[in-house]
Amino acid sequence: MKRRAKIALGVVSGVAAMAVAAAGALAYLNRPLSRAELDREVEALLQKAVAEEPTLTSALLTVHRDGDDRALQYAVGVQREGGEAVTVHSAYHSASVGKTMLAVVYGQLVDEGVMSFGDPITGVLDPSTLEGLFVVDGVDHAADVTFGALLGHTSGVADYFEGPVTSGMPIIDEIAADPDRRYTPESLLAFSRERQHPVGVPGERFSYSDTGYILLGLALERIEGKPYAQILEDRLFAPLAMESSRLMTEFGPGSGIVALRSGDLDLSERGALSVDWSGGGVVTTMDDLLSFSRALHGGVLVSERVRRHLTDFASEMDTGIRYGMGMMQFRFSELSPLLFTMSDVHGAVGATGTFALYDPSSGTHYIANFGSLDYAEKAIEKLVEIRLLVDRLR
Repeated sequence: MKRRAKIALGVVSGVAAMAVAAAGALAYLNRPLSRAELDREVEALLQKAVAEEPTLTSALLTVHRDGDDRALQYAVGVQREGGEAVTVHSAYHSASVGKTMLAVVYGQLVDEGVMSFGDPITGVLDPSTLEGLFVVDGVDHAADVTFGALLGHTSGVADYFEGPVTSGMPIIDEIAADPDRRYTPESLLAFSRERQHPVGVPGERFSYSDTGYILLGLALERIEGKPYAQILEDRLFAPLAMESSRLMTEFGPGSGIVALRSGDLDLSERGALSVDWSGGGVVTTMDDLLSFSRALHGGVLVSERVRRHLTDFASEMDTGIRYGMGMMQFRFSELSPLLFTMSDVHGAVGATGTFALYDPSSGTHYIANFGSLDYAEKAIEKLVEIRLLVDRLR
C-alpha cells in the first residue's frame, strides 16, 4: 500500500525537523566515526524511532557504496506485535518502490524497439478499459494519453488511492472499514471511472496517480502476453537473482512479511493489500532491492539513453522534490538551507516509510523500510540523519 499522504507535502512539512537534525549533527562533523561507533549510533537512531512511534514495529536499513566489499545493514524491532525479531533478510511490502520496477520494464521495451514512451495507450488498451477515465468537459482525451504521460503522472487521470470522490467513501476509508476486502485491477479502474473526475487534460499538469499505474500494468500484460507477476519474474527477479521478491497475489494470514501498520491496524495479513498491484504490490528484501538498485544505476537493466528519460525529473512535486518516470528525486539543498552541502538522491519511495534511493555523486545506495503509513515523511527525515552519520565513517 502506498499512502503518500501526500508524500511530497509530508516531507516538506518535516523540513524543520530535518534542519534540527542537521544543525545538531554539524557540531560533530569534524569527529570521524569508526565502524563500531557508526553501528552503535545508527542502531540507537533506529531503536529510538521504533520506541517513539506507536505505529512502528520494526526498522530495516541498508547502506552500500559502489565498490565496497560489504553493506552496512541494520534491523531492529519485531515482525509484528508479540512476534519474533526482524533480521536484515526479513521480507516486506515495498509499496511504490514497485513503480520503479514497472517503469524499468517499460524502459526495456523501449530499448528493444517494441514501443516508445510517446506511443498512445489506445494502441494497446481497449476502449472499454479507458472509458470515462479521461473525459474532461465532455471531451474524451484518451487518444492523447501516452505511456510516458502515465509513467510521469501527467496523463490527467484521477487517483483512486488519494484523489477526491464524488460519491461514497474514499478508498482509504473503505479499507479501514473492511480491511479484508479484495480489489482487482478492474475494480480499481471502476472506482476512478464511477466515483472520481480526471484532474485535467493530458499534459496539463503533474498529478500523482495510482490509477495510471494500474493502466500501465494492464497494458504491459497485453504487450507481453503474460501476467504482470510473471513479467517481473522473467525480466527482473530471475535475471538479478532476486529470489525473495515476488508480486503479492495471495493475501491473508501467512503472508510472510513484516507488519505494515495504519494506525492501530496491521494490514500485512489482510486482503486490503490487493489495492496495490502494478502500482506497488511487490514483496522484497533489502538485499534484493540492493541488487535491483545496483543493476539499474549500474547500466545493467536499461540503456543510458532510456535511463536519462526515466531520470529527467522534469516535474516538480513540491519544493525540493521532483519526479521523472517511476522515480522521485530529493534536492536536499532546496528543502533546507542547513542541508546545502547534502547531495541529491533519487529512486523509489513508498508512503509506508520505505525507500530505495541512490546518490550518484558518491555511488551510495540507501534502502530502508519502516512499515507504517504514518511514517512516510519521517522516513525521509531519518534518511537525513543517517546520511549525516554515514558521512562520518572513517
